[in-house]
Amino acid sequence: MSNPDVKTLLSIPGDRDVFTKMASEPTYHEAFIQSSIEVAAKGKFNDLDLQWLYPSSQEEMQNFEILLGAWRQAAVDDAKTYHRPQWILVASVSNLPYVESSIVYLVQGIKQNLDWVNLISYDFYTPTSFSSTTGPSSALHNRIARSLSANFGIDAWIQSLANLPRKQIVFEIPFHGWAWKLANPDKNDVFSKALGPAKGYQYISQDGQIDYSNVRKFIKENHAEYVKDDSRYSISYAYAGSTWIAYESEYIIPDKISSAKSSKVLGYFAWNIAADNEVNTLASAAQTNWS
Repeated sequence: MSNPDVKTLLSIPGDRDVFTKMASEPTYHEAFIQSSIEVAAKGKFNDLDLQWLYPSSQEEMQNFEILLGAWRQAAVDDAKTYHRPQWILVASVSNLPYVESSIVYLVQGIKQNLDWVNLISYDFYTPTSFSSTTGPSSALHNRIARSLSANFGIDAWIQSLANLPRKQIVFEIPFHGWAWKLANPDKNDVFSKALGPAKGYQYISQDGQIDYSNVRKFIKENHAEYVKDDSRYSISYAYAGSTWIAYESEYIIPDKISSAKSSKVLGYFAWNIAADNEVNTLASAAQTNWS
């Protein structure tokens, strides 16, 4: 690597059903653990990130905890055997320490076996999950539904029964937004009535997702109105005609970074940097304000 201060992370996504089956069978999870370390070593990665989004029963949560314990032990053994640095082990988890009230993360296993967790603190509202109204998709705070916000998630992991150490928490900054079709173009605020995902743009996916770089393109091409910083939720949004987009911007990121630093969490991660524009506006805003 050209910069020894940079650590690279191999992220392992997968179908939830595949993870469920793998974690339920010792022979499967042993094979998974061994292959994950082998692939990371071959690719000269430093970290491993498991993205099981999300365990869907308490039994699966128990299997997740067992998997993490076996993963950590394998990482320790690998470091001793091959005389290399200890692997950094990470998992991406729900914004809250539970998926549902009866499906709760077993935090002791997380504390003992992971270096940190990446909180999925985004996509609180999307045109498919909330099709009838627009919404603050990556709200920092939310008076309408407090649990659908990044701040609430961080506090929940720290202060509730979870009691996860602050330095084991990393929060997410999304480099994408979500586009709704307004029911009435003249009513274009957050939580205005909507008709599902926006249509008619090649750069907006069928479910309404749009990269930040294309939000900028949408604003320019359509002479869209936009709100740089809606302080009620710490989001930006833009609208033109019947299309309404909630997104992250360089005006919002300083608020999020400031809040995270006040909470004394370990750091932030971005999903994903390919969605930034050609001059890396969002990445630069995050890096500048975290420094």
